[in-house]
Amino acid sequence: MRAQLSASATRRTVGVAAAVCVAGALIAVAVFSVLGRPASGGALAVGLILGAGNGLLAARLINLPLPFVASSLLRLVTLSMIGVAIGFALGLANIWLVILGLGASQFVLAASAVRQLVQRP
Repeated sequence: MRAQLSASATRRTVGVAAAVCVAGALIAVAVFSVLGRPASGGALAVGLILGAGNGLLAARLINLPLPFVASSLLRLVTLSMIGVAIGFALGLANIWLVILGLGASQFVLAASAVRQLVQRP
């Protein structure tokens, strides 16, 4: 049997993941600034925030009459390209941090969804 989340549970899950990613972004900026590398902290923060946006976009696009795989690929490719472009703007050495932030935010979103499913009555 496939478990599904209600609309309110989905919003809560995505909201929790977004809040964790924003908090992580603020921590990354603070830590990297103390280490004397504010651009690196900004790159990681941008990746985390972009990734949080992926969850928000997915929640909105799920009801469109598009195949889920197509909308997922479109979202991921678009966010990755935006991340790479911002990484170039922050310096070539920081692109990997933007992509790392994007990936980390996806783990946060998945963990938030698993947590929500486990807590269901």
